[in-house]
Amino acid sequence: MGVRGHRMLVAGVLWTLAGLLVGLSQAAAEDRPGKIAIGVAGPMSGPAAGFGQQTAEAARVSVDKINSAGGINGVPVTLKVGDDRCDRGMAVDVAKRHIEQDKIVAVIGPACPAAALAASRIYANAGVVQFSPTVTTVDLTRQGFEGVFRMLANVEQEAQELGRYHSAEHKGKKLVVVYIDDFYGRSIADHVRRSGAADAPVRFEPLLDMSGAYDRLVDKLERDPPDAIYMALQNAPSVEFIKKVHERGIRSVLIGGQQLLSKGFWYAAREHAEGIRVLAPISSIDGPRFKAATDQLGEANVVPDLIALSSFAAVQTWAAAVQRAGSSEPKAVIQALRSGELETTLGRIAFDQKGDRRDIHYSILTWKDGRLRPQ
Repeated sequence: MGVRGHRMLVAGVLWTLAGLLVGLSQAAAEDRPGKIAIGVAGPMSGPAAGFGQQTAEAARVSVDKINSAGGINGVPVTLKVGDDRCDRGMAVDVAKRHIEQDKIVAVIGPACPAAALAASRIYANAGVVQFSPTVTTVDLTRQGFEGVFRMLANVEQEAQELGRYHSAEHKGKKLVVVYIDDFYGRSIADHVRRSGAADAPVRFEPLLDMSGAYDRLVDKLERDPPDAIYMALQNAPSVEFIKKVHERGIRSVLIGGQQLLSKGFWYAAREHAEGIRVLAPISSIDGPRFKAATDQLGEANVVPDLIALSSFAAVQTWAAAVQRAGSSEPKAVIQALRSGELETTLGRIAFDQKGDRRDIHYSILTWKDGRLRPQ
């Protein structure tokens, strides 16, 4: 072959390669829309529908923000919502549909503890990264699944923070923990007992399942009023208890856990919620990220409570890990999630090897006219 023939051959190869690269580029461009799918699982109907809808709507606002900025590395994100009605069996069905039909790489939820535990094995076996924006039971992150990450403090961390806060703010003063013997209340009471974090004796007062239980307990507190009362109670009993305390004029400082930062509690308690000191796993509500998130949620008619903020931050956390990893492939994302802090609406967050948050910075918040405020 002569020089001229060799040059023609080289030119032909280069032309073919160029055409191939253009074709691949066009194919990639055509494949981009909707190629990164993430899921939301929770009760979109039934008695707990408000809880699940809050999670889904906040996640949607966060996804819309990502897409309005051009997606992740130019690829848009789609959100696939599944209704599990807080039911274990339905949660498993939603997880299977997410994996087999929706082809998701990450999921926000399920929102309810039993449903989250039931679905976690399905998601883990498929390699889907699971973010829990609401579940605080320690069991979720102690199953040995590498892809489960919790956005809030777990009940053990909540109990430890109560001890730290009480020792710092009410050193040597009397603390009463009021609880119902359900999973959450029992867990908080048990962890406070075991931790010994408070520097003074703590009384534990159960709200018994019997007629007149609230009046009986408030009578007892009126006779021997503590300096502070920690309410290890879900929303409805918290509201009933707070109203009784206010009616009797008991002046103990009322303290609550992160579950009291839900819109359901605010709507039920209204003015009775104001002044309660809530231990919140949020670095600060004065930062620009927090303010931007609350504004965006408000514009979408989503109450910026802790459920919404946690769900919004879960999408942010996943997106930041994808960018850090340079890929939405779950194993790469999991490695990125464990590699250091990530900036979110809740502040800088990092995870330990179990998937729980580590080095949590807390704020003491309260409700004021339907919005979270510093206490």
